[in-house]
Amino acid sequence: MAILGSLLLPLGLFLCLGLLCSPASCISHNGNCMLFNKVIVATCSGIHANPNVYKSNTVYTVSVPVNKNITSVILRAIDQDNSLIGSWQKADKYCSSSVLYHMKSRYSKLFEAKWVSPSFMNITTVELQVFTVDLHNVARVSFKILRRNAKSLANRAFLSPMRDAIQILLVFLTSKLLF
Repeated sequence: MAILGSLLLPLGLFLCLGLLCSPASCISHNGNCMLFNKVIVATCSGIHANPNVYKSNTVYTVSVPVNKNITSVILRAIDQDNSLIGSWQKADKYCSSSVLYHMKSRYSKLFEAKWVSPSFMNITTVELQVFTVDLHNVARVSFKILRRNAKSLANRAFLSPMRDAIQILLVFLTSKLLF
């Protein structure tokens, strides 16, 4: 019985190690995703983010126009201090400063990725950087700026549907007093 127990311990440790390094968690988290032959700054990005203003602890859908020549998309998000922030979901490769997604279909016209903003409250501006890499390993870089909505609570109250109701009420009361 003691021999069986001593054999099961290494087997259990090996099984535990195997579970820790399952395909879902063995994606590379280091290395460099940005090895290109050439980088071109795109003049018209076409990048969309939903929502289009910065909010803490929010899931964004980032959409990038692509064509049949695009083989991969590399993304990163930096704050106003040039620090990498947030996390990208379901990337094919996690690198030290960015994430890489391989194009699954060459006939796609739009690439989408999910980005989760951090819960920090001191972030005012986020720059989403997108590198679309073609068959010749040429990257086109484009940017999307997300700014925090700076409206105060008082402004939000008056810039809401309630504002319209208050205005109608004021017009009604004014008209009653005048006529």
